[in-house]
Amino acid sequence: MQKSKLAVVFPVFNGEATLEKSLQCIADQDCPEFRAYIIDNKSTDGSREIARQFCARDSRFEIIEYEEHLDVIGNFIRAMKIGRERGEFFCLRACDDLSSPDYLSKLLAAIEADERKLLATGSTERIHPDGVRTLRPNEATLDFFENLKTGKVAKSLFFPSEWFYGIVRSRDGADIMLERWSLLGSPWCAASFTVAEFVMRGKVVWVDGPIYQFFEGSGSESRYMAKSLRDKIRQRWTYAIGCYRVVEKLQPLPLWTRMKIFRMCWRDAGRKTRYRLRRHLRDSLRKAVAARLA
Repeated sequence: MQKSKLAVVFPVFNGEATLEKSLQCIADQDCPEFRAYIIDNKSTDGSREIARQFCARDSRFEIIEYEEHLDVIGNFIRAMKIGRERGEFFCLRACDDLSSPDYLSKLLAAIEADERKLLATGSTERIHPDGVRTLRPNEATLDFFENLKTGKVAKSLFFPSEWFYGIVRSRDGADIMLERWSLLGSPWCAASFTVAEFVMRGKVVWVDGPIYQFFEGSGSESRYMAKSLRDKIRQRWTYAIGCYRVVEKLQPLPLWTRMKIFRMCWRDAGRKTRYRLRRHLRDSLRKAVAARLA
């Protein structure tokens, strides 16, 4: 099968409320060099019919229907593999998110212009009923890899998890995506965990202008966040140590620099997972004491 320049892959499960609008957003992009693939994960609502009708109207779109339902981790792995197989570059797209009309074209131009880069991203708008926040990276995040040459380590890496939906170079970039997406063991924070390696290895090109629009309120927190203290500790540790081990893929670093990187990774793990372990432990102790005294 001949690869297209860019494959846009929608891993879909029961997205009928927003799917058509998200598909239309991609159809309206000013990028001519793409093919879109709707990966239906055995939806039980009207998603398949919406996708079929859209594909009938626009030949650039194709639906791939599966009769085996996979969990979130498996569904996205399947989508990544399809993206790698079908395009020189690929990007994943949530069926409830949107982007500016120049999102694909600007990111594709940027990553094609620099063969060292494996992920192209833009700014993120997080849209909430109370307002819109625009997220852009700071210089310490974008320059993390270069700053290591002088032993300088950022206190934290500030990037939105939505960079996960940027454009990935299938050669080499897909391998990072596939390895890290399943390594964390949970969908919670898996996007940030995956992107962290691209950032730490200096493989991200950020483009000012194009916008990815993320609509908050999907309920992922209640579905995927750990509930017990034990699971929170385990997930935060797995996130931190998984990011720290990226140093094995960097140039040799002195012990002191490696220690600073681990401290950064532990701090980022707390911020990304939102697990405040001290607070959780304090509350658990209070409840235990109250129960003993009752």
